[in-house]
Amino acid sequence: MRCREKVLYTNGNIVTMDADDSHVEAVLTCGDRIEAVGTAEELRPLAGPCAKEVDLRGKTLYPGFIDTHSHLEMYAAWIKYAYCGGTDTMQEALDILQRHAAAHPDDPVVMGYGYDDTATRDGRGPTAKELDALFGDRPTLIVHISIHAAYVNTIMLKMIGVDPGKPNDDVDVVCADGRPTGLLTENMALRAIAQLPPIAADDLKKGMLVAMEKYNEQGFTSTIGGGLGLGGLARSMTLQVVGELEREGKMTVRCHLPVFSANYKEAKAAGLLEGPGSPYLRVHGIKLLTDGSIQAYTAAMIGGYPLRPDVHPDCILSQEEMDEFIYEAHAAGQRVIVHGNGDAAIERIILAVEKAQKRCPRKNPHHLLIHCQTASDSQLERMKAVGLEPSFFVLHVWNWGDRHKAIFLGPERTERIDPCGSAVRIGLPFSLHADTPVLPQMTMQSIHTAVNRISRNGELLGPDQRVSPLEAMRAYTTYAAPMTLDEANRGSIEPGKLADFTLLDKDPRAVAPETIRDIAILSVVSGGRPAWGTLCE
Repeated sequence: MRCREKVLYTNGNIVTMDADDSHVEAVLTCGDRIEAVGTAEELRPLAGPCAKEVDLRGKTLYPGFIDTHSHLEMYAAWIKYAYCGGTDTMQEALDILQRHAAAHPDDPVVMGYGYDDTATRDGRGPTAKELDALFGDRPTLIVHISIHAAYVNTIMLKMIGVDPGKPNDDVDVVCADGRPTGLLTENMALRAIAQLPPIAADDLKKGMLVAMEKYNEQGFTSTIGGGLGLGGLARSMTLQVVGELEREGKMTVRCHLPVFSANYKEAKAAGLLEGPGSPYLRVHGIKLLTDGSIQAYTAAMIGGYPLRPDVHPDCILSQEEMDEFIYEAHAAGQRVIVHGNGDAAIERIILAVEKAQKRCPRKNPHHLLIHCQTASDSQLERMKAVGLEPSFFVLHVWNWGDRHKAIFLGPERTERIDPCGSAVRIGLPFSLHADTPVLPQMTMQSIHTAVNRISRNGELLGPDQRVSPLEAMRAYTTYAAPMTLDEANRGSIEPGKLADFTLLDKDPRAVAPETIRDIAILSVVSGGRPAWGTLCE
């Protein structure tokens, strides 16, 4: 390496997150790798006279944060549509969508996303007739915040093969008086989303650049995707755009992308899932949906929903289908990334992995159970035994916790939702995520919630499920790194690993726990290059 590629970061609180939990003052990088850590005095001779020296001014440097579940490419593709979240009423969301439709009269589909019905005073979404009155014969859909439901108009119902005037017995078509209302869930919602027009490569590139900047702003240098092929976005388009951006030197987030189950056999036959990939892109594994969303009433709960006894959804896949999918990937040396919110779905997933391990034992397969909202302690213990690791959506406690208690789950089950504390006691490594675009990336709020478990209304939910700031930081670094299957290169600041760093103005482990969410993310370095923030100045 030429000496001009060396950078010496000094005068910092550098939290290496290594096995000894070392803190050092300086780190030397050469190209995209870490060369040494220690004191500035020790490292300056190694750096040489041509090295650039960066004064961290006493701020705190962590390994680059790792997001273990979100939909970066979906978020990038959807930026061009109307964001309908954060509204107090349904009419406010419809006003946003109308303004967007008026500003884009040539769009073949009117699309909004992020709508949270139970966060509004109306407590519901629009009917097909209400959307018809506003958008006429333009196909229209508003995607629920969970992405497990959508509100559509009459012409969209017809486009996906649903006769709006006839009774429909499909469980994913919500009906009143035997006829579709315009609310779709799960497979039918995905079918409506698939009606979105193909995005142009240039538009997706622009969206990816914006999306990566948002991820960098929140400290991320790596992400695990939610399933290539979801969200009406062609797998080939995502891979083409990410490849072009990497060749152009514009990738700042390392993408580990599993393929959605419907595309798995094709991707495997094409050899897409083999090999280590490139520095910023690896395609590996199968993404499965086992159930839906608690806040969309489509999560498979053993006890159902206390205030909605009429709602008792089953899993999307039967036990036999789940067994087959997971065994095929497991036996082929792939990893499975399985969505499971309800305890009935979680049980089905664990059983399938247990059967796969019995038939084909594998050490440390790092299978990943996404969300894992309602797992019991006994289920977590069984997960640990078979190499199935949880990525908790702990922001549920903050954003939906009050509604889980009052509307969806009741007080007792809400107390232990996202059981991070149980995972620590059992010795099961876990990670955290925001499931963007379900919620925007908000890393310090996520860490704050894992530590404090305070809801939006200020209520402490499940004090025994709180974790220490160290455990919460490991959930975005050392615990998350093996979930990328690349822990040799990520997760800690050690010689030989990637020079991926996140700079904070304070150390979450050195402030009052109730102030963690106020910590500012100052900068991100990706592969030795300043990617965002003050270090770019």
